[in-house]
Amino acid sequence: MLIIITALLTIWILLTIILFVWKRDLFLKTWQEPYFADTPILIESDDWGPGGDFHADRLEALLKALTEQKDSAGRNALLTADVVLAVPDTAALDKASDGEYPRKILDRDFPGIYRTMLKGIENDVFVPQLHGLEHLNGEAFVKLCRNNDPRTANAQADSHWWDWETLDSPLQGHYVDGSNLPTQPVDAKKARKIIETATETFQRLFGQPTLTTVAPCYLWNEDIEAEWSRHSIKAIQTAGYRCPKRAHDGRYIQDKQLIRTGDINAFGQVYLVRNVMFEPVDGKNTPDSAYQEALQAYRQALPVTISTHRYNFTRTENEFEFSLAGLKILLNKLTQNLSGTRFLSSAELAEALISPNSPVVNRFNQKTLPPIERIKGPAKLSPFLYRLYYRHPKLAMIGKISGLIVPGWLICQYTLKKTIKS
Repeated sequence: MLIIITALLTIWILLTIILFVWKRDLFLKTWQEPYFADTPILIESDDWGPGGDFHADRLEALLKALTEQKDSAGRNALLTADVVLAVPDTAALDKASDGEYPRKILDRDFPGIYRTMLKGIENDVFVPQLHGLEHLNGEAFVKLCRNNDPRTANAQADSHWWDWETLDSPLQGHYVDGSNLPTQPVDAKKARKIIETATETFQRLFGQPTLTTVAPCYLWNEDIEAEWSRHSIKAIQTAGYRCPKRAHDGRYIQDKQLIRTGDINAFGQVYLVRNVMFEPVDGKNTPDSAYQEALQAYRQALPVTISTHRYNFTRTENEFEFSLAGLKILLNKLTQNLSGTRFLSSAELAEALISPNSPVVNRFNQKTLPPIERIKGPAKLSPFLYRLYYRHPKLAMIGKISGLIVPGWLICQYTLKKTIKS
């Protein structure tokens, strides 16, 4: 028996050495990533902004539900709302000229929604971040309207139009022109003007600059990142990849196929990654499926970053109640079963990545909380192995075939720094 154990250990050590030589760069990069002893939980929700009057009531109910959830520091859950600031004024498009056109602005034309946002900021349940000046390419949209394009017929027929979600998907991109496929990027001069107007408007509305952003429809390129950087945007929310355009058949084309939380781009901006999908209205996600994704992030000592768009809460009353009930179930599971939970906004996580050990500060209401604790040294081994296992199927298969999965599993069991209560 001793001979068999010795032989197995010898084989496993040799295989480990071979794997390290083969995947050295991957192992080192993974080891150098940030690992969290606390469990940051983020709720990133795109598209809040101009909408129907009932959106204010829906948002208020959502924010009230978040106050019922508390983390290990006693803070309630909070919504990182990626805000759209304006929509074209479809009743006044005849006044458009040279790419300029009248807009309806969040605070002036949708005051009920705006007031609800400000109240949420005061109560530490709502943190605005920039999504875009609009959720469409304004210049392209105006041209389509002037040409009586059937894709904009509903917008043209409604002088109070705000519902960009009813547009064809390619038309909802902000930093691309989706009038025809493949999409075309906006040129540098137009991008500069759009982002300059957006960041100035955002600061006027909310009293602070936006520290993070996410591109509408996840469509942006390196030139847009450069412009964001010039306007002091420190972090970019992603789905784990970057897409500069859509192809002739509508497919998203990736030029960065793999982004990890904490990766730094050419301009010193940090990437954030959504890893828990909760879009119940689409029929794809449930509280249980989202919880299982959260457990994977938890085992890897990653932030749990939930993606849930506005439309889950602004369609029919039944869909709203279904989505809200599901979110409550999910957050209850997270706070009851995971250790060291810390509700954060995207901006707060970004600052924790950029300046470890610094207190958490909500820049919009100056609320200050203890720093987010990280894992250092050998204690990272268990989540490190989980990252390799979940991310790299070939390595996982080699581990299973060779038997390396056994010592790996034992390491995770006996050095696991995070327990699951049930």
